[in-house]
Amino acid sequence: MIEKVCYSSHLWAASTTDQYEVGHSLKKIGITCGLQKPYRYGIHRGYADAVTELQAVPVFLSSSSARSFESPEIAQDGDLASFVQELLAPLDAVIISGGWDVDPLFYGEEPSELLQDIEPARDRLEFAIIAEARATSKRLLAICRGLQVLNVEQGGTLYQDLGHSGYQEHSRIDLEYAVAHEISVEENSELAKILGGGIGVNTLHHQGIKDLAPTLVASAYSPDGVIEAVEMENVLGVQWHPERLFEKDRRHLGLFSWLVA
Repeated sequence: MIEKVCYSSHLWAASTTDQYEVGHSLKKIGITCGLQKPYRYGIHRGYADAVTELQAVPVFLSSSSARSFESPEIAQDGDLASFVQELLAPLDAVIISGGWDVDPLFYGEEPSELLQDIEPARDRLEFAIIAEARATSKRLLAICRGLQVLNVEQGGTLYQDLGHSGYQEHSRIDLEYAVAHEISVEENSELAKILGGGIGVNTLHHQGIKDLAPTLVASAYSPDGVIEAVEMENVLGVQWHPERLFEKDRRHLGLFSWLVA
């Protein structure tokens, strides 16, 4: 699903100084965002609102900065890695946000007729951001599409369309800000420590994890068995959108609190 509301051309700190105490050491949280048709980059305002509420500064990282690395015929992986290393250096943690589909060529499949919009430049940028965050032990929260990007970057695959693959309807746009279904959370997981157990979530995705990457551990499931959360050291990924629910259910803010801590 496309994200909306906040816009960025490259890197922008979305904060106002009067929200913070003078002299307070502010953590800076990078938030990725993708292309909106026809002329905008953007994400939902909830990402920034959650981070700002926790006295941290949201910094938007748009996919425009990766355009020169878009062509697979040009061997620029090292250049992209160096660029992302510099990009993440001043940041304390990162959110890989929601958006459109991941290019299935990255997990070895041809595009299905049910595939929605893709942005390969954003995929490559976010793969590099995940790798750099892991290398520097920065905490990373991957949300919806972000969870799918994380799984692919770590060697997993995706269902290109859950309904076509025999699963229930998971793209409930009509319940964007409400609970669509409950999830079960694995005991003793990091997610269980944050949420305290199962929780009601929204569901705005038509894709999901098929083959779980070997480095990731699944820590939550939907009633029909779709993986709803994954984790590894310093990394959490969730398939729902807590940035649209935290004002109604404060347990969802716990995911952002974990990130900023």
